[in-house]
Amino acid sequence: MISRLGPNNPPSEVERKSAELADRRILVIEPTMELPHALRGVTGAAITIARLTTIDAALIERTAPDLVLSPLLSEAFDILDLARVMIRYGYNGPLRAYSLPLPNADLIRREVRQIWPNGDFDIFEIPNLAPSPNFSRRR
Repeated sequence: MISRLGPNNPPSEVERKSAELADRRILVIEPTMELPHALRGVTGAAITIARLTTIDAALIERTAPDLVLSPLLSEAFDILDLARVMIRYGYNGPLRAYSLPLPNADLIRREVRQIWPNGDFDIFEIPNLAPSPNFSRRR
């Protein structure tokens, strides 16, 4: 990732989020949206992609994720569903959702923290997020 940092060029939100993902073991759950170029270009990360229905204790143990990344909302589940599954299988590391910019992301953060009270949760709000070619929208 190219950064033009300096005293007058602080890092962008995407650059800060990309730096958070570098050199991590990341478990990505059912990516339904294309991640922007800056996030796809994260260096040194070991990325495992899984479906929600395949998550179990063995997957968590085998992948030993430093971070779990998921769309905030998909056709099959939302971040609350994923948080419940991760709790069931003993994961308590960082959980990150990504979505288009939201009118009130703090409301969602509070909702997730009700069921993930000791967990590290945040939302990556990414402008211009486009549907993945593999994601079919309901009509």
